[in-house]
Amino acid sequence: MKLLREYIRALLKEDPMGFVQDLAAASDEFGEETARTGGMFFGGNPGKGGGKAIKRAFNGNADHAWLATLNTVHWKDPYILDQLQNSSKDELSTSMSLPGDNLLKSQFGDVGLWIKGRITLATNDQDNLYSGNEQDYKPKTGLDPDEKDMEALRKYLHRKDSSGINKLPQVSKDYSRYGNLKPGNEYSEKLARSIPYVLDQSTWDPSQTYSSTNEALVDNWKAVGIVVGTEDLLKSVKAAIDSDWARDAIGVTRKIFKLANDYGVPIYDVNRTKLWSPE
Repeated sequence: MKLLREYIRALLKEDPMGFVQDLAAASDEFGEETARTGGMFFGGNPGKGGGKAIKRAFNGNADHAWLATLNTVHWKDPYILDQLQNSSKDELSTSMSLPGDNLLKSQFGDVGLWIKGRITLATNDQDNLYSGNEQDYKPKTGLDPDEKDMEALRKYLHRKDSSGINKLPQVSKDYSRYGNLKPGNEYSEKLARSIPYVLDQSTWDPSQTYSSTNEALVDNWKAVGIVVGTEDLLKSVKAAIDSDWARDAIGVTRKIFKLANDYGVPIYDVNRTKLWSPE
């Protein structure tokens, strides 16, 4: 039994160590723009290659079964949430919360789209991911686009229609020296766990949430609810439930009910209490 406990403990330690060593092995992919000018990457924007390397290492080392238990909510203006109904293949930025906890609100909107899907990258603090807005990934064509601009736009639209738009981290530290870390060494294990990423339950650490929220990227998602994030909106929604929302609700309150109808999902508050269902 003692050997079994030690084996399980060793397995739990392998994820962060494997993650940082995978990043060390891919260190030449980080900061491609810096490398072209003869410099070295010491941290900052890892570039497209580095961003892909981070997501690749995350996919190979994260506990996806545990990550699937988290609740993830995409917070936006409700009129923007309305535009996502045919975008389930696009990755969305979400806040994360544990299964039994309240849904975590972010500052990006007062209404949330509660979704379930595959988490492709997660951090304890959003500033350690900095994935940007969805529109940041659309090529800028300007008023007089040339053929190169149009080709980039065509590729973007094709990718969006086929596999969807994937987001990338735009901030990272330098992991090139982490390949020297030794599994089982106390100092090495501690350094490997200094990552800001949430790979499993052992790396979930709300004390690292220095900004307003954490962040997870969620792919191939489906909507499970509309979340009301403020007390004022909650009062308005409850009042509309007690009357006839289709007749009496106006503005954002009416939009919340319409979103729930269009997605075919219930309305919840941040305590995960179901307020209303279109069924």
